[in-house]
Amino acid sequence: MNTQDIQSPPKLSTSGFSSSTIHVAKDLPKFVVPLAILITTMVLGFVIYRFLLPTLQGKSTTIVTINYWGLWEDRPIIDGVIADFEAKNPTIKINYKTQQKNDYRSRLSGRLTKNPGTEEIPDIFRIHSSWLPMFTGMIAPIPDATSKSIGLDNDFYPVFKNDLKVSGKYMAVPLMYDGLALFYNQDLLEKSQVTLPKSWWDLQTVAAKLTVRDDQGRLKVGGVALGLTDNVDHWNDIVGILLKQNGADILKDNPEDNDKIRDVISYYTNFKNQYATWDESMPSSTIAFAQGKLAFYFAPSWRVFNIEEMNPSLKFAITTIPQLATLQEQSGNSATSTANLTNIHWATYWAEAVNIKSKHQKEAFKFLEYLSSKEAMEKMFTAASQTRSFGEIYPRISLANKISTNPKIKPFISVASEAESGYLSSRTWDDGLNYELSKYFLDAINSIALNGADPNASMINLRAGINQIIGKYKLK
Repeated sequence: MNTQDIQSPPKLSTSGFSSSTIHVAKDLPKFVVPLAILITTMVLGFVIYRFLLPTLQGKSTTIVTINYWGLWEDRPIIDGVIADFEAKNPTIKINYKTQQKNDYRSRLSGRLTKNPGTEEIPDIFRIHSSWLPMFTGMIAPIPDATSKSIGLDNDFYPVFKNDLKVSGKYMAVPLMYDGLALFYNQDLLEKSQVTLPKSWWDLQTVAAKLTVRDDQGRLKVGGVALGLTDNVDHWNDIVGILLKQNGADILKDNPEDNDKIRDVISYYTNFKNQYATWDESMPSSTIAFAQGKLAFYFAPSWRVFNIEEMNPSLKFAITTIPQLATLQEQSGNSATSTANLTNIHWATYWAEAVNIKSKHQKEAFKFLEYLSSKEAMEKMFTAASQTRSFGEIYPRISLANKISTNPKIKPFISVASEAESGYLSSRTWDDGLNYELSKYFLDAINSIALNGADPNASMINLRAGINQIIGKYKLK
């Protein structure tokens, strides 16, 4: 082969490099190259840690949004705990919306049946404890590991287990507790020099003494708001606790329980017809109490805020509700009755449940686990206390001592371990179980109190109505 045929390698052109370029490169500070390498390494490390490593470990980096329908608490109260949770769980976002109470239960039931692809469906939603029969098949049971981590069996009041645990599984997580207590006007009691009633017989005696009528017999100051329904707020809670204390089981249709139910509604109406401590001429019991025209008033804790708003100068306090005598003879009619008394109180509260159709149940339960933690509950209580007297009462036994010094809260938590609930819960706005059952009791009470009907006759219609509700909602 002719050596002249062998071509020399082409010379690299330096036309792309000017002398000024080479000069600048030579003049760069010595730390620039190491710094560039460091920055590049850090960026690559972040990319690997944030995206590649989670993928290799099977962790998703997709953002999951949890739709949460709440009641009562506005965003400023819950925003803080949501922010804390999202900071610890960057792939989970919480979309919290406060719902209006009117028609909430029916709107919620309807929305849970919709297609999540076309409408916003809540993954987490608030329900009243008495609503479980109306949400059969719509709620995902709380995983055992989550229940244990939260401490539902050990650190929450017994009423929650009795109400929310179905076939060994919790169906909702309570974030609050409330019940029924006896509010009283301190000035009226001090003026009459009467003592606080411990029994219902004490109450009827003391209330009669505190009742004031003018010369024409018109009621000016009510002793206690009982006996009617239209102007007695929370009358159904009051009847509900009387039934519990009297040992009446409304779900059992037998002579013994029916007699106990009849006795309760008859006794309740006596406060209008016999003891005359209240009548239909008065405004609602809440308004009357706030105006200083009512000595004793039954209500849950949140009514404190209403009263303080309506009359900031009203001097009032709260005590636990009276009890029935456990003895069969009911001869103790004085305010100093020493008969053995029951120790049964009334609970009415809300809890958070997870949609059984939710595609993000794992994330929803993780959020509920944090939301029900001591840390989150205390933060929400503190936030709520910035705008009102106190936040929602803690459902955790271990947190009771944190708020037990508040005289407006103490009467509720001091008896929470002895509280029971029922389907005669007021102010649930459910247009369902509570409303329909209350309507039958309302008709029976009004027929006796306003029309003078025989309690036995009223009981026949009431029993028929109760049985209809039992069948409709498959109550057990």
